[in-house]
Amino acid sequence: MAPLIIAHRGASADAPENTLAAFELARHQRADMIELDLQPTVDGEIVVFHDDDTARWNGRADVVARMTLVEMRRLDVGGEHVPTLAETLDWARSVGMPLNLELKKPGMAVRCVQLLREFSMVDQVIVSSFFPQALHELRAVDPAIARGYLMGIRTYRPDVRLREFWPFGALRRIGATAWHPYHGLPGLDWVLPKVRRAGYQVNVWTVDDPVRIRSLAALGASGIITNTPAAARAALALETQER
Repeated sequence: MAPLIIAHRGASADAPENTLAAFELARHQRADMIELDLQPTVDGEIVVFHDDDTARWNGRADVVARMTLVEMRRLDVGGEHVPTLAETLDWARSVGMPLNLELKKPGMAVRCVQLLREFSMVDQVIVSSFFPQALHELRAVDPAIARGYLMGIRTYRPDVRLREFWPFGALRRIGATAWHPYHGLPGLDWVLPKVRRAGYQVNVWTVDDPVRIRSLAALGASGIITNTPAAARAALALETQER
């Protein structure tokens, strides 16, 4: 089967990232799933936002975790507003769009699960993170929710590089459903088929190059996380025609 097209922060090459406009455009570009980032506010809300601070959008390094929801709402993200997780789940449920929710830090599992249950989206999401603690917290709150372990940070630490090269132990420890590796990880092309044969999904990020998309599909990737859902769809269609 062809891999899923997973829109990275929505159709972020063509619309402001992590906004409802980007999510809706990704749907029209025939994405199978949308990946988005979650951050907590100081008043206990969860917003869809990637960075730890607002500098990229307003030139000020206001820390998101110290801001209220009202303050985040005032932020201009390319002409769009920062949505809450609740608003995003409401939209996703209404259009039948599965989601990949990335926890940008630990401490959000309880509220995240509450909202997933409230909007009946527990079975329509995979929750991913670079932080094992965040995934352990999620497992403790609701072990039925699918978990994806993100890997691919910039580091020279040998233990991290070993974990990325041979991820099986780390995936078992958190009870992962999926592995989410960076497409440029050393040895990825060699280990990806082995991870798939072990029963894990492998959703690779963030891939916009059509040649790389087709090579990952040929290796058996479960999903391609991309900024360009329409172009990725076209690349996979070409790969199918060439078989």
